[in-house]
Amino acid sequence: MRQDVLKRVLAAYEQFDARQAQDETPLERLKRTFSNILEQWQEHFDRHAEDLASQFVQQASGHATRSVRNSLRDLGFTVQFQATPAVKEAVSRALTENIGLIKSIPTECLGEVQGLVEKSALAGRDLGTLTDEIKRRFDVADSRAALIARDQNNKVSASITRRRQQDLGISEGIWLHSGASKHPRPEHVAANGKRFNLEKGLYLDGHWTMPGEDINCGCTWRPILPGFNDG
Repeated sequence: MRQDVLKRVLAAYEQFDARQAQDETPLERLKRTFSNILEQWQEHFDRHAEDLASQFVQQASGHATRSVRNSLRDLGFTVQFQATPAVKEAVSRALTENIGLIKSIPTECLGEVQGLVEKSALAGRDLGTLTDEIKRRFDVADSRAALIARDQNNKVSASITRRRQQDLGISEGIWLHSGASKHPRPEHVAANGKRFNLEKGLYLDGHWTMPGEDINCGCTWRPILPGFNDG
């Protein structure tokens, strides 16, 4: 998307001053060009959103299921998981959320680029300046997309893991702080080693939360099996 948008927007912008107004002003023509770009990319994302989201959610779900199976195997249990109603609901909810996020990408990213183009045109800035601004905007969008991907992976994994464990009758866990962030949440650091109910989570900073639910949280938990690892 980055290269296509740069090529088409800069081509239209380059002709901004050269064109004479006929049925529309040069700025209106520039807006129309960008509107066409946004419409085409929105259609592309809408068409592929469900497949992309499904692949992502299924991968995260599979990873979560394997993680639960391995943790139980370490305690001497062998479990064959089924697609229970609770797990299906968690997968469906994650799928819906991720489809929405994918479909929102063109509007959020290109909407900001469109604002840059129009302001640049009105201010008479050169192509080099506009190109740098658009590239910076896409860099910000790439970073945000990476953050969202990590965040969604954590959330989906946490949700499926919790449902799998609850289906097995596990009701409590021990919070495990990830220690991976350069700027960890103090309340998450303090939560490390604390026992909590899987239905409610742990009460931190004024709200109930599960490990992996807060934005960019990489925390996990150890399930408590009475009589095996509840000491």
